[in-house]
Formats: sequence, structure tokens, C-alpha cells
Amino acid sequence: MRKINEIIVHCTATRPEWWKGKPAAEKVEEVKRWHLDRNFSDVGYHWLIDRDGTVVAGRPENKAGAHARGHNAHSIGISLFGGHGSNADDEFDDHYTPEQEIALRKLIDDIKQRHPVKKVTGHNAYSSKACPGFRVGPFLADKPTPAPRVSPVQSKTMQASTLDIATKAGAGVTALSALEGTSQYIVLGFLGVSALFTIWIMRERLQKWAAGVR
Repeated sequence: MRKINEIIVHCTATRPEWWKGKPAAEKVEEVKRWHLDRNFSDVGYHWLIDRDGTVVAGRPENKAGAHARGHNAHSIGISLFGGHGSNADDEFDDHYTPEQEIALRKLIDDIKQRHPVKKVTGHNAYSSKACPGFRVGPFLADKPTPAPRVSPVQSKTMQASTLDIATKAGAGVTALSALEGTSQYIVLGFLGVSALFTIWIMRERLQKWAAGVR
């Protein structure tokens, strides 16, 4: 097993609309064909990230890649689809999608869990090429801070639902006290249906809260 201590980020230098609508796996096979035509033994990158954030495996991690001359032995190469016409000092979002950013950051974190990675760089750190079209160090240092999650009790939507139930219950008790006999049963039935509907809404909001939707 080779020792891996670095991740190097690249781009395919393709246009944003290149092969739009085709599966990411097919795009990776096309990149592999380009590399085979250059007498590579396989696709040069270990991982590739499509425009929608789909991550596809390329060359196995236990094999040295062919992506950064002189730095392949102990590195993993990641390539982003896109980057055509980019400059080395452009911003990430000049050429890539938010989905790719999320996928790239997660993939880097996952690789660090498997290997003792000491640094993450871009191809332009070792070459005069613009690839990947931004400076990886500053990009990673500018990692956005996730918004703090609130508890269900703090959630404004949950507070609104709770208030709604309390309001309906109060109104129901007032109306019920003014009625007798059959009318009371009708009102009780209506309140029961209303309560069940409101509980269902709260359940849906709880599920959205758990999924990160606020």
C-alpha cells in the first residue's frame, strides 16, 4: 500500500455545458479515453466531480496517479469537470457550481479520514498551468461556517405550530361551553380533525428540520 500524504486538485478544462445531460460515469470514461490516447495506463485522476456534485471514482487510490509530474507517488488527484478558459487566480465559483464545492470539500475530508494527508494543493502549485482555475489553499481556508442548528423548540415554524394548536384549543373550549348535546359532539369532532391535521403539519416540519430545512 503506497503512502499518501497529499491531495492535488485539478480540472478537466471542459466548458460548463460539455456533455450536458450525460451520466457522470460516461464523462469519466471519455476522460479516460483522452488519457489512454496519451499512453496512460488508466485515467490519470483518482476521483472526478461532475457539475451536479456527483463523485465518480477513477484510478484506484492504491495506484499512483498520472496527474502532476513529480508528485504522483504519494498523492491523490481530484479533478473537477469544468474550468475551461480559467486563470490560476480566479475564484472557485467563477467556473464551478455550489454542488461541486460541497462535494469537493466532503471528498477531501473523507480522504483525510483514510490517509495522513499533510497538504491539499492545486495543480497550479507545481505547474505554470492555470489548472484548476483557483488557488486551493485560500479556497479551503475560506471554508464557510455552517449556520447553527436550532432545536425544535427554538424553531420558529415549530413555535408557530404550537401556538396554532393552543389557539384552536382555547377557541374550541370557549365554543364548546356555549353548546349542549349533539352540537357539542359536532364541535368535538371538528376539533379532533383540526388537531390531527395540525399534528401532521408539525410532523412534516420536524422531518424538514431534521433534514436541515429551516
